[in-house]
Amino acid sequence: MSRLSTETGQDPGLAVCLSSSFFGYYAHLGLLAGMEELGLRPGRISGASAGAMAGGLWAAGLRGEPLEKLIYDFHFLRSFFDLGAFYRWPFILTGCAGTGLLSGVRLRRYLSLRIGSERRIEDLSPRLEIAVANLTTQRGEIRASGPLIDFIIASCSMPVLFKPQRIDGEEFLDGGVSNETPFDHWLEDPSIHTIVVHRIRHSSRMGGPQWKTPNGILGECHTIAANELCRRRRVQAQEMGKKVIYLETHHDHPGLLHGKKSRGFFQAGMDTAFAQWRTQKQPQAAAER
Repeated sequence: MSRLSTETGQDPGLAVCLSSSFFGYYAHLGLLAGMEELGLRPGRISGASAGAMAGGLWAAGLRGEPLEKLIYDFHFLRSFFDLGAFYRWPFILTGCAGTGLLSGVRLRRYLSLRIGSERRIEDLSPRLEIAVANLTTQRGEIRASGPLIDFIIASCSMPVLFKPQRIDGEEFLDGGVSNETPFDHWLEDPSIHTIVVHRIRHSSRMGGPQWKTPNGILGECHTIAANELCRRRRVQAQEMGKKVIYLETHHDHPGLLHGKKSRGFFQAGMDTAFAQWRTQKQPQAAAER
């Protein structure tokens, strides 16, 4: 059976998982761009938080110049923030009222203008799956259908920083809360032969003395839990006969005002793809089962 779609050139058995990471969509998109340049076109993409943003933009068909115009646009970065945060922060800080500093309204408006407000997840190619934390059902979920922009923003809505996003009567937050690397739903899928897991590590936080803050410690605790869950998924995938390619891209922590650094983050993701596959006569992701 052929692994390539005759219409799209995609490999329906090649699945790429994009992890959550603070402004990590640059490196994730760089990885996808590098893979496509090397002739590797996944049939499935899953993402959490920044991974959901990257996967959503890619599956919506953004490539080359249109993609660069969006992700490097100052107004895109600015759309994550809204003036209401200045009025909300005293109440959030004291715990008196409010559920998050940012509403997501400007980001929804910006993405609607760029990719269309009516786009739905189930209509995209490659197939897209977005991890979210459902506050209504108190469960982590993988959504493969529904309004694209709403679920991208929901998956990016870090607790406290963003207000919960309400979609069809339910409330959602950051997919990375429960599923930083969402690929476990592929483990029992016989159509998937290779799973590429892409995670991002911020080099500026590695080694040396670090200032410890409550938020930083909470973040480190989350990283420990995410690492353990990812390790268990990788072991389970291998036990079930899936080929797992685990990739990491390292770059400086972006911070809120990363400016021109973003192009370097994108290139770092491309370099990860080139380092993995460029020198191989037969790409590892298309190796025999």
